[in-house]
Amino acid sequence: MNVTGRWWAIAGTGVALIALGAATGRPILLLGAAGLGAWLLGTAATASRSMRRLVDRLTVEYDLATATALVDASGTATLTVRRPSETAAAPLAVSVDTPPGVDGEGMTAPLALDPGTTEATTTASLSFPIAGRFEFPAPTVEVGDSFGLYRTRVRLGSAPTVTVTPRTPDLHVGQGGETIHSAYGEHQADRPGPGVTTRELRQYVPGDDIRRIDWNATARLAETYIRETEGETDRQTILVVDHRRPMAVGRDGERPLDYAREVGIGVTRAALDRGDPISLWTVGGSGPTASVTSGSATRTYGRIETLLYGLTPTDGGDARDARSVARAREITNRLDGDASRFARTLSAYTRDADSYVTLLRDDPLVGTVERIRNQSGREGLIVLVTSDEQPTELREAVKTAIRGGGRVLVFLLPGCLFEPAGLHDLDAAYERYRTFERLRRELDQHPRVTVFELAPDARLNTVLEHRRATREVSQ
Repeated sequence: MNVTGRWWAIAGTGVALIALGAATGRPILLLGAAGLGAWLLGTAATASRSMRRLVDRLTVEYDLATATALVDASGTATLTVRRPSETAAAPLAVSVDTPPGVDGEGMTAPLALDPGTTEATTTASLSFPIAGRFEFPAPTVEVGDSFGLYRTRVRLGSAPTVTVTPRTPDLHVGQGGETIHSAYGEHQADRPGPGVTTRELRQYVPGDDIRRIDWNATARLAETYIRETEGETDRQTILVVDHRRPMAVGRDGERPLDYAREVGIGVTRAALDRGDPISLWTVGGSGPTASVTSGSATRTYGRIETLLYGLTPTDGGDARDARSVARAREITNRLDGDASRFARTLSAYTRDADSYVTLLRDDPLVGTVERIRNQSGREGLIVLVTSDEQPTELREAVKTAIRGGGRVLVFLLPGCLFEPAGLHDLDAAYERYRTFERLRRELDQHPRVTVFELAPDARLNTVLEHRRATREVSQ
């Protein structure tokens, strides 16, 4: 409880009476000062009790018209204050604030209740210029006493939240141009993992954990086989979202990152619906840019969504035009015996396979996935959202993700469908899409890897329809 300017004026009067009584020797002035002091103490005790009673009985309702909104949309906030008539002798004011990222008109002036007023309501307009999850501070209640000597402030009422989402792009998720409806999928009865019930018996693939080899089946069939079992725990989901420079191609709202964000939020909400623990890693040009520790608490899902909504493309870390190890060895063999200056210079870059592997591990995406696997072991499903702009590094990242028996779900964005001028030559766009599809199928062949294409639905249909029409004409 704080005192007001009126209290200081009265207290100053008491001090003046004391000084004047002492100077003139008039006890009546001292008695007057003592009376003022006693009155101030009495009013303080009375005000404290009445304020506490008022706060206990006060009802403050702070509501938003909607819990979700689109960017640039508008909404309303309603503030209602009620108090019993026996506590209505003192003035009351309630003020609210908007969080950064939300614009509120008419929310700066407090809602005031004069003495005798028991209820008041006000409605203000809101606008949401940026995406994100925003929590509004609880209303601030300022209570005074009937004499205007004391004031107290408390936070009272709810703290509403609103999730602002970008306007949804025309999203296509599928394989080979065919749309799927549930990429994340049901998993409690159909996923490999530690357990008792056998899920399937399959041939060994390089990278499988040798501890899972079924030696009886291997001896009987003369080939190495792995036994998969049903998992008995909630699936650990590790979401990895790439927001490097290739994810910024195209117009605002239609960039690869905008589509990656939608899928990332979809995976997060699917994990929420199933109660699965989930973590997040975001990858920029120089490596990891943010992470959220795995959890299944509501605040974990909310924090992941907030980070995804605020994700922007990074500028650092230029992409390298890497070549495969096999290609490097092929060049080395061709240069063997060539004594020219050109051959000597080029061989320095191709002869050391170990240096090449180190170079790949220095890639931000590969390095992040390796770090995740080192921390989590083979546990957890890695959900990787990235583009096809660096296929060599992508192959290495997937290989790292499935190391030791891990599983990976990849949402791959074809860069050819995001370039602003990419559809001027539909024949060329289709050939580039075929290259993308070959990469997707190559990665999808591994039994612990599932790869979906993530693309603008309208653009993909334009390219595929053009190809169908061209084939019909040629026939």
